[in-house]
Amino acid sequence: MSCLSILRNIRSQNLNNIIIGNININSLANKFDDLKLIVSGIFDILVVTETKLDNSFPEDQFFIDGFSIPYRLDRNRYGGGVIIYVREDIPSKIINKYCFPNDIEGVFVEINFRKSKWLLCGTYHPPSQSDQYFFDNISLGLDFLCTYQKIILVGDFNAKVGEMIFDNFLDQYDLKAINEEPTCYKNINNPSRIDFILTNNPKCFFNTKTLPTGLSDFHQLVLSVFKTTFVKTAPKEITYRDFEKFDQNIFDGEVSNTFFEGQQKTYKVFEEKFLQALDKFAPVKKKY
Repeated sequence: MSCLSILRNIRSQNLNNIIIGNININSLANKFDDLKLIVSGIFDILVVTETKLDNSFPEDQFFIDGFSIPYRLDRNRYGGGVIIYVREDIPSKIINKYCFPNDIEGVFVEINFRKSKWLLCGTYHPPSQSDQYFFDNISLGLDFLCTYQKIILVGDFNAKVGEMIFDNFLDQYDLKAINEEPTCYKNINNPSRIDFILTNNPKCFFNTKTLPTGLSDFHQLVLSVFKTTFVKTAPKEITYRDFEKFDQNIFDGEVSNTFFEGQQKTYKVFEEKFLQALDKFAPVKKKY
């Protein structure tokens, strides 16, 4: 069964549950269309690491329908980077009151599930960076935001359970890695588990899986399902004017030409002629 079929099956069995995922994509720009296929209609929260973006890539280039404007932290087009997608009807906000040093690739986001708030940290730990330095700075952020009772850290940590610095970090915040299978197959004969979903509330999750997607060089997709539910808002029909092909100068000329010398100039006449012209150049449409 293909990865997409498995994901669709997971979604169909958990229609109103929140599904969170993480993938090291090793350059987002040339894989974005493929990423959308496995995100849209399946995930509610997705952390993508090693995006390899810089400010030459416009913000709207990586929008996905149904999601809020992504929370994006770039390094450069040669390495690193984090982007976080959150379903548009799930209240969320970036936490700016604590900022990492420039060389720490991490983003804190508050996720509000109505009855509970979660502190989400999406992060990428470059293998060239000291483990001690990285985890010390993540710890400073968690200490500063200690009012959050439920935390979840998602990303490529380039560290393994059993390593002293990583284990001390997990113990300090009572964190558990809820994904147990290898995630990185750089060494096919000895795959490693370095991409994690870490949380201090592991009982809030179930159906955790690791899946190959073909989107990364060596890394697999990690996902888990929140036991909490968040029913999608019913679609609303809205009425709007389509200004896509509107030209102000042509419109002004049209309005001017509808009036001529000697014509009765009342507001009612003006409004009628104005709206007729507006309907011509900016028609009223409906959408959900």
